[in-house]
Amino acid sequence: MKSAVITGASTGIGFAIADTLAAKGWRVFAGVRKQADADKLARQNAAITPLILDVARRDQIEAGAAFVSEQLAGGTLDALINNAGIAMMGPLALQPVSEIKAHFDINVLGLLEVTQVFCPLLGMDRARKGPPGRILNMSSFGGRVAGPFLGTYCATKAAVESLTDSLRRELLIYGIDAITIAPGAIKTPIW
Repeated sequence: MKSAVITGASTGIGFAIADTLAAKGWRVFAGVRKQADADKLARQNAAITPLILDVARRDQIEAGAAFVSEQLAGGTLDALINNAGIAMMGPLALQPVSEIKAHFDINVLGLLEVTQVFCPLLGMDRARKGPPGRILNMSSFGGRVAGPFLGTYCATKAAVESLTDSLRRELLIYGIDAITIAPGAIKTPIW
């Protein structure tokens, strides 16, 4: 059975990915920030295992990785899907720096920290059995073409594009692929 960890899976694209993979027989660990979201997710689809995993909290990232590691029983994780993110619109000249920092803390640094903690499960730990996994990082069309009032969001998605390009080359020796997914406009709760 293939396995995946998905961050930001309580709604929108993250939930749709979790639901789709579970329907295809994958073992899905769905990261959410709140217990209420975990309970709702478990009620919606019994094939999904919710994880309390706020990408801005190292303790939750490590606890999530420890739980998944235990569940994999020495096997590799097939996919890490970094989907968690925020988007607060505003003109760059006026947007509070605290909002800008929050974007980078979640959309970029949270993604990177989750990746670092889960890399051993994906195959960096060569003692694990199974083929190496892959990392799928959610970017956006905005990571390539910035628009007004979305400057901070677009800057974080451009950073995700660059991080993914670097990870792809750095993790090649482990057989772990890093892929960027950059959808265009999609009607989800984030917007």
